[in-house]
Amino acid sequence: MLTLSRLKILSDTTALLQTLVMRWTALYQTVALFFFITAVATPAEPTPPRPWTTTSLEKKLTAIDGELQLLAHPRLLSGIGPIGYRSESHNTAGHHEWVEVTFDGEKTINEIILVPSLYNTPDSTVQSDGFPEEFTIWAINDTKGTRTLLASFTTEDQVLPRKSPLSVPCKQAIATGVRLEATSLSQRAWDDRYVLQFSELLVFCGQENVALHSTVSYSSSENSPEGARNPQFLVDGVVPYVMDANAGIRSTAFYTNVPTDPASYIDNNTCHIDINLGKPTLINGMYLHATDVSDNVPQAHPNKFGLPRQLKVLGANTVDFADAQPLSEYRLRTAFDAGPILGLRFPPVECQFIRMIILEPDQVPGDTLGCIGLAEIECLSEGKNVAVSSEVTTNLKPELIARRDRLPAITDGNNYYGEILPTRAWLRQLARRHDLETQRPIIQTALKTAYQGQRATLESLFWLSCLLAAIIVAIAIAQRLLKQRTIYRTREQIAADLHDELGANLHAISLCSDIAYTKIHDPEQLSPLFQRIRELAHRSGTAAKSCVNLLESEGLYEGLEADIKRISERLLNDIEYTFHLTGEDNLESLDPKTQIGIALFFKECLANVIRHSGATLVSTHLEANPRDLVLTVIDNGIGLQTKDNGIARTSPASLLRRARLLRGTVVTTDMPEGGTRVTLRTKTKPHWF
Repeated sequence: MLTLSRLKILSDTTALLQTLVMRWTALYQTVALFFFITAVATPAEPTPPRPWTTTSLEKKLTAIDGELQLLAHPRLLSGIGPIGYRSESHNTAGHHEWVEVTFDGEKTINEIILVPSLYNTPDSTVQSDGFPEEFTIWAINDTKGTRTLLASFTTEDQVLPRKSPLSVPCKQAIATGVRLEATSLSQRAWDDRYVLQFSELLVFCGQENVALHSTVSYSSSENSPEGARNPQFLVDGVVPYVMDANAGIRSTAFYTNVPTDPASYIDNNTCHIDINLGKPTLINGMYLHATDVSDNVPQAHPNKFGLPRQLKVLGANTVDFADAQPLSEYRLRTAFDAGPILGLRFPPVECQFIRMIILEPDQVPGDTLGCIGLAEIECLSEGKNVAVSSEVTTNLKPELIARRDRLPAITDGNNYYGEILPTRAWLRQLARRHDLETQRPIIQTALKTAYQGQRATLESLFWLSCLLAAIIVAIAIAQRLLKQRTIYRTREQIAADLHDELGANLHAISLCSDIAYTKIHDPEQLSPLFQRIRELAHRSGTAAKSCVNLLESEGLYEGLEADIKRISERLLNDIEYTFHLTGEDNLESLDPKTQIGIALFFKECLANVIRHSGATLVSTHLEANPRDLVLTVIDNGIGLQTKDNGIARTSPASLLRRARLLRGTVVTTDMPEGGTRVTLRTKTKPHWF
């Protein structure tokens, strides 16, 4: 059975293994948490505005997609029309160019929208052309002689590339004009020269574009007033987009052909369309939307298709227009003077009835007939359309109108693509779409990086789990092997102790008994022999009780040097022996267990000498160094019977077993002059110490 000491060793070993498992588990959890925090919290390149988590990125992407579904589309305008303003070209970007819009009096402004000129890129997309990279916007008040900085942009603001308007909200200011100064130009597409170029510059007070048809001054201009880039086109209200609000009800425009002879299709030789606002309303502008033709590619008609070539607008508060007063007049002089939306501004007038008199209808190319086509007529009161759902009448003969049921479409608030938005709201939605479409790839990249980090984290956790499982299995196997090895070593220790201690003692008792038998007639010599036999028997009994751990038996061993002397004295009773010790001070650091093992090894050596050698002289030398110990036992007996070149092929099994328990080596050799040398080497300290 195992002693308490051996059970304590097993318990300590199990506790140590359990501690290792707990520490590996804690380490695994710490590493897993570190990988998770690193994968989620580490920002990606390029980074979103703040360190988003994966959930936040997913919500942000969903919010962007949801908002994009509600915003207007940048549907491009095609066909001939006004392009906008372009400055003279330069070889470098550092030339300063400016453009200034002067109002017809002091205006309160709170937002400026810059609409770029666009060009088709080689990869079938469109981009801005000549939009400045660095510029400032000033509010000019000539009445007070002041200049107020409204906004400033540098290359760090990354306004380019873009294909949508740039919305510039600003603090509210009272100004007589707005000035844009460009300090760094960009290249136009076709010759890579540097220019300042815009399609439209809009200045808003509420929903009203106060810059419409204002006076434009500039630092330089590439075209004459008759060209497609007349500087005045910068404020004509025509932008390179068709209004596609992505909302509302689709509506087909009012359209009809008319003969060239006015008397044949109108009453009183005057063709007009009347709108009843329902009550006297203060209005200061109108927007005429041409017939939508952008559903065909290529288009069969210009984008101003259906708009009259010449018209005038009257306002009145009586249905017979007896109190009519002129509001605005328009005449198409060149193909560049109109777009799909014709904007008219005039001083505020309160009226209930609006009459648009068509002095010259549009002309269908290659046809002798004229035509009138209108998707919508907006009557503006400070930028708000007050004509929605108003009653519309005309003096055209009913039999000449192809679709008379389409006449209400002129004031239904919708075009071919849906709802007609206020200009400011429409362009702001296009600008917002650009910001979201610019931000969306960044969020997608960050989300992809986060997913990759999570995937890497999961893979790391998987392999860490596999490693932990392997470690636990290895520890369990090691624990089982340690238990088996402990049991084996305990058995081996018991066998060695029984053999080395009890066997030697019993052999000594047998020798003393033989000597006593020869001295049976000499009582004086028998008494010491009986006393020695008694001591050996008592020692054997004590050792038998504690053979698993001889350290538990008090008085059995008193120290290696004393034990060797005592063992020599008791076993070599009638054999001459000598003992030499070197490095006595180093024996103090030797643990008792090792000392007992060496003493038992020495006892087994003497037992073998007594049993087999027939020696008359035994010499023992013990050399103790700081790191190892060497025990040499030499006798002058008959030597070993099985040997090879003087070296024993196999040392006695009992010595090999004891040497293995001491984690040492034993070498047995024959002496040239006769006898045997047994040498034990063992470490007194571990290798790592």
